[in-house]
Amino acid sequence: MRRYLFLSLILTIFLGSCSGGSKKTLPGSSGKTHNILVIMDNQDWKNAVGDSIRKYFATEYNDLPQIEPLFSLKQAAPELYNGIFKTVRDVIWVGLGDKPGVHYFKDKFAEPQLIVKIEGRNKDEIKQLIHDHAQEIVNKFKAFEIKNLQEHHRKALRNNEDIEKELGISIEIPDFFVLVDHQKNFFWFRRDLKNGEQDIVLYSVPLKDSLDLKGDRVLYYRDSIGKKFIPGPVDSTYMKSENNISPSHVLTEINGHKAIETRGLWNMKNDFMGGPYINYSIIDKKHKRMVVGEGFIYAPAIDKRDYIVQLEAILKTMKLKD
Repeated sequence: MRRYLFLSLILTIFLGSCSGGSKKTLPGSSGKTHNILVIMDNQDWKNAVGDSIRKYFATEYNDLPQIEPLFSLKQAAPELYNGIFKTVRDVIWVGLGDKPGVHYFKDKFAEPQLIVKIEGRNKDEIKQLIHDHAQEIVNKFKAFEIKNLQEHHRKALRNNEDIEKELGISIEIPDFFVLVDHQKNFFWFRRDLKNGEQDIVLYSVPLKDSLDLKGDRVLYYRDSIGKKFIPGPVDSTYMKSENNISPSHVLTEINGHKAIETRGLWNMKNDFMGGPYINYSIIDKKHKRMVVGEGFIYAPAIDKRDYIVQLEAILKTMKLKD
């Protein structure tokens, strides 16, 4: 117990030393997308407290063709939290202490950085805190990762005046995406990967009836667009939604605009290609239309989570112009 309290005190001292006073120049943080460093006792990592962390933070990332974790976790003992570990971007610190709760610290040892300290008076209390605050913590890390990717992309953006002029939207697309096809009210961009590709399509469709956001409407239009504009490698092949696995639909908001987020799998009609996609459909009531931004991936030999997160970050920069 004394050892555990002492190790928890280490972080308290570290964090306290970074508060107040003049702002110091911080080193740049390190870490891959959706990777979290977990600082906790080695034995606890192997037992129930570690199981609680894994249950919520290494759970399956939804709507991918293969099983991948929500976050990739790496654990280190508290006494090792120094040197390069202190510059890791995403950190969860778990330990005993006399100030139970979940505490957030931004840019303490590096920039950008998010440290979440989960502190309890005993291990049962720690497990309860993890259970009660897991979704909140997950949302914090996900939003933090999206923001970091957007900041990184802004270092080299494509000139998207053509999109703004034709579709009436602004969007921040990095310059490593290349225009593949442009038709009326339709843009298709691609980034070649070592073992596949990332794609972004943008389009708008008129709405003549209900202006409600509905999942079946999203699927109808994405399949119509896929058949018309996204051909496969040979004749009579084109992109369509995977029908055997239901996609997920979530009402959300993109820069003040109501939207529906759809995640699912796609495949090629009469072919074996396929992969995950993420789709944001915004209802533009003023112009009686639906504006759609979608990212999809074809990368059969590699993990896809990080590439989907990158596409999500790009699509979440969409804004309707007045």
